[in-house]
Amino acid sequence: MTEDLHHGQACAIMDEPGDNQREQQAAFRDALADLAFGCAYATPDGGCDQIDALAALVQAHPHWSAIFDTSVVTRLVQTGADASAALALVEQVGGYMLSRAPGGRHLATVVLAGQSQEVHAEGASAALALIGALATALAAPASAASPHEGSHKSGPELRLN
Repeated sequence: MTEDLHHGQACAIMDEPGDNQREQQAAFRDALADLAFGCAYATPDGGCDQIDALAALVQAHPHWSAIFDTSVVTRLVQTGADASAALALVEQVGGYMLSRAPGGRHLATVVLAGQSQEVHAEGASAALALIGALATALAAPASAASPHEGSHKSGPELRLN
């Protein structure tokens, strides 16, 4: 496995021959968990860096790179529109709810399409909370994280949002 330094973050590139799939998934989940943790403690002006890091991670992943279109996100980040860029990422794979406390901290809830588990994250900005929640949702084991696998479920476990 090689690492690519992107905006100060190590992003795992998981396409080298010889790496087994389980190790690649574990490295991907670890990188997402680190990113989510970083979002919780970043300052409000750190949103664009975290969005860039998440975009790089999903583009390096064989499954998620086919689902995420990061071109619009990249343009939004370049203009400093971090909240719009974070929303553009989340809206590609699921639903969200965002709130802001009187003290200024934001709380985001993300549910991947076809999944029933809600994931919550806090951040100093809307973008950081959304990216933290999305990274946490994507870090779930493959059986729980893929919005397209199992989206044909029926019964009480199916979410409509």
